Amino acid sequence: MASGRDSSSSDEQETSLYTSDGDKRIYHRHSNHQIQKLEAYFKECPHPDDLQQLKLGEELKLKQKQIKFWFQNKRTQAKVQNEKADNASLRTENMKIRRENEAMQEALNTVTCPPCGGPHPEQVDRKLYFQNLSANNAYLREERDKLSILVYKTEGHPKPIVNALAYLHGPSLHASTSNNPHVTYGTSSNHLVEPPSLLRELYLREHISFAQPPQPRQLQCSPPLSNMEKVMMTEAMVAAVTEVITLIQTEEPMWIKSSIDSRLVIDQENYEKKFTKNSYFKTRIESSKEIAVIPLDAKNLVNMLLDTEKWASLFSTIVSKAKTIRVLESSKLMYEQLHILSPLLPPREFMILRCCQQLEEGLWVIADVSYHQVAFEFEFGTPACYKRPSGFLIQAMPNGHSKVTWMEHVEVNDKVRAHRIYRDLLCGGFGYGARRWTATLERMCERLSLYSVSDFPTTDDPGVVKTINGRRRLMDLGERMLKNFAWILNMPEKSDFSQQSATNSSGVNISVRVNKEAGQPVGLIVCACSSLCLPLAPLQVYNFLKNLEVRHQWDVLCHASPVTEVARFVTGANNKNCVNILQPSSAAEGGDLMIIQDSFIDALGGMVVYAPVDLSTAHAAVSGNVNPSDIPILPSGFVISRDGRPSATAELDGGCDNCKTLLTVAFQILVTGPTIYEELQMDKWTTSVDTLISSTITKVKAMLNCHDGQ
Repeated sequence: MASGRDSSSSDEQETSLYTSDGDKRIYHRHSNHQIQKLEAYFKECPHPDDLQQLKLGEELKLKQKQIKFWFQNKRTQAKVQNEKADNASLRTENMKIRRENEAMQEALNTVTCPPCGGPHPEQVDRKLYFQNLSANNAYLREERDKLSILVYKTEGHPKPIVNALAYLHGPSLHASTSNNPHVTYGTSSNHLVEPPSLLRELYLREHISFAQPPQPRQLQCSPPLSNMEKVMMTEAMVAAVTEVITLIQTEEPMWIKSSIDSRLVIDQENYEKKFTKNSYFKTRIESSKEIAVIPLDAKNLVNMLLDTEKWASLFSTIVSKAKTIRVLESSKLMYEQLHILSPLLPPREFMILRCCQQLEEGLWVIADVSYHQVAFEFEFGTPACYKRPSGFLIQAMPNGHSKVTWMEHVEVNDKVRAHRIYRDLLCGGFGYGARRWTATLERMCERLSLYSVSDFPTTDDPGVVKTINGRRRLMDLGERMLKNFAWILNMPEKSDFSQQSATNSSGVNISVRVNKEAGQPVGLIVCACSSLCLPLAPLQVYNFLKNLEVRHQWDVLCHASPVTEVARFVTGANNKNCVNILQPSSAAEGGDLMIIQDSFIDALGGMVVYAPVDLSTAHAAVSGNVNPSDIPILPSGFVISRDGRPSATAELDGGCDNCKTLLTVAFQILVTGPTIYEELQMDKWTTSVDTLISSTITKVKAMLNCHDGQ
């Protein structure tokens, strides 16, 4: 019986296991309920890890090996089916091209008069005639290209150049420096570390990345698009808008509840019946839809989402880069790089077409779709993601609010595997899903609304800040801190991880950069980052990090001295979202240190970002008379996220037993001033930063009663 079956059989109704003597297979036939559950799970996560297999096996009363073999067989079956479909598609395409070729050949053989109305060439003169025509066409094409480039340059469209140094040395509007080169802006201390004995050559440990973060490619100036390219883009955009409108306005059976976490996802079988598409990657599909009411009027919201610079600013904790490549009549081609939460997650790069269409009074649709038909060199090689038609429907509401229905639909190449502690979050769809976008949009619009008030709200505690302009400058400074902190999380890929715990920590990732620009710390900055999993709900971790009564026990900036709050400004509907000015008691007794902190929490997690400043800088920040971009800041902090594992109670509450937190800790420290560059003992600096972040994590885990292995 066993000999009649292939070892790679993909019969999804049963799985086989060898007996202990290795001579026989035992076949277990699955029930229809088990098959349906496994099929639904496979559509969302074709590569479950051991923990997911174990949990699914418990739910379906199957052994983990049975789950493992079923998924192996199913992947083999899917691969064979995809290959058959590809072969059939290629054969059809080949036949179509062959017939078109034959028709064109027949037309050439029977031509009697050129389309321009010229003389009828005899059969013997036809070859010479076409040679002359080709030469003339080549000459005219060359002249046209020269004129096109000349017009392109003289109409006020200079060659766009990306300032590589701005990225090389950090974002110019994010980090900044002090007038005193002996002050360290970081979380280690407020003094400069004494330089060690210098070496003749720069010493680099293998697990330290001294190379700067990936520099953006310079966008090449090219002639205007041809009519054919414009037609192709227009057709792609029209199809995308139509598909987005259809998907947003359609409910079941197109949208179903996920078998993993009950969120709304697209049923791929129904989708493929309605929209015939060739997959860009034969891998995992991410889809989601969310509805949110935003405290911003619809017209302003549409304008902000269409402006590339405002788009990147509005979603600065998601969009690390955004650039308009071409502007067309009804759409634009843009490049964007997305990155969240941790250096353990690789960035996602997209080249997309974006289009806005007003459907009726007070109703707009904005659609995005990947478009790779233009020459462009991506920073991280071939993109690992492809955006199917996605977008959002914006409806004007009374009282200056907007109803936003957001939809994401992305193909992901799973060959680029995320770190194990973030795998559930990404496979579950919450990593880059619609809920993250709507939660961020809602929070940022609340912040904008509170920013524009003309008087101190009752929820604020102005303290040392005496003017409403000072309040706005402090909120600007806090926003710049959040942007810079999100920027440093996108570290170079080549950094190594010195493992600290094989259970719930990623080790410490260290990156080094040299800043020379004004508005940033001038000198060598070391950034250390580590991610770990804690068996607590995100809100519990957030509340702990915000608790001033225990802060001095883990934050080295406090020098073991209690901290008091001297000003607080709420930045959202949740009073836990705020900008604070903190003062360690050592500063009140004659020290020279204040801490500016910006923090938020939303449906998926939050951030606590802070930076030390001297008293003169703090006074400049609260005076309201100084541009926030000129104030020296080098932020450090924490990123808090839910782990993404399915749980009926996995909400943000502190009372969730099954919800865990993914915590990323990142510190930036200025280790040398502007006069020391070439001869550095890198090992000592990086070891000090590694020790600092490791000791902070150990203290936080101990105070939260979390230990390795949990």
